[in-house]
Amino acid sequence: MMNDPREQGPKRERRWQTSQERARVAADLIEEAESLTQTGAIATPDDVARAELPPPIRVAPAAANPGPTSKLDEDEGPKAPETLPPAVTAPPEPAAPASEDPLYLAAREASERGDRERAAASYRDLLARDPNHVKARNNLALILDARGDRDGALAELDRALESEPDNPALLLNRAAVLAATVRYAAAQRDLQRVLRAEPSNGEALFNLGIVLTRRGMWPQGIDQLKRAAELEPGRAAAWYYLGEALNHMDDLSGALAAYERAVELQPANPKALYGIGKVLDRLNRPDEATAMYRRSREMTGR
Repeated sequence: MMNDPREQGPKRERRWQTSQERARVAADLIEEAESLTQTGAIATPDDVARAELPPPIRVAPAAANPGPTSKLDEDEGPKAPETLPPAVTAPPEPAAPASEDPLYLAAREASERGDRERAAASYRDLLARDPNHVKARNNLALILDARGDRDGALAELDRALESEPDNPALLLNRAAVLAATVRYAAAQRDLQRVLRAEPSNGEALFNLGIVLTRRGMWPQGIDQLKRAAELEPGRAAAWYYLGEALNHMDDLSGALAAYERAVELQPANPKALYGIGKVLDRLNRPDEATAMYRRSREMTGR
């Protein structure tokens, strides 16, 4: 005679029985977690040396991927909004020569101490005397953007580009601010200007790929992200956003491979682990998906 089911112990927890429930629970658990460690639009040392400017702000459009709010720093990359991973420390600006303007040196010293207000005031004093000082105007723009004054940052970058219209770092910076204010078409134009002059500029390729996906131009965005990943195969964010785009286009095998490459490069990356979980759910592999969601949650320390 069969045993009474009521005597066989408690029933199995059903909270994560469907893919939607598993994804929802995992998303809730990592909602406030840090996003991918930086591989966004920080200039390479060669780019910085060539342009004699601080590293560019990375593109930070506000859109569908989970992540924290954008926050930019003059000498660091930004923290990501819902589209880009947060930054690690950017390559420092080359030391100013001894003959550099004292006001510029004072502004740089204030910035290094974290005194942005004093740095901004020094840059403004310098620009009142020398309106064509491109580095000072660029740095002031970065400070304004970090303070949330994106219109002010755009105005300074526009003025700087009047003096040096083809400067790639300035164009990347302006594209970043434009994208952060959801002016994707204008950001796209600036990034394409960079690529016309420098077809292998990894920052422009990566950021253009993201901007194109934000505009709904998924195949074109995937092409740019693939180029960025091929050019800089060690850049985890390129693989992560390629995985996001391929998943959106239902290329599940391609998306899984891209997410897994991101995890190889950054094993503690909660967003990439979560991406793997999403694809495994779609591939009807719920146990493996649940394991990935659990690992993603563990990486957040919650």
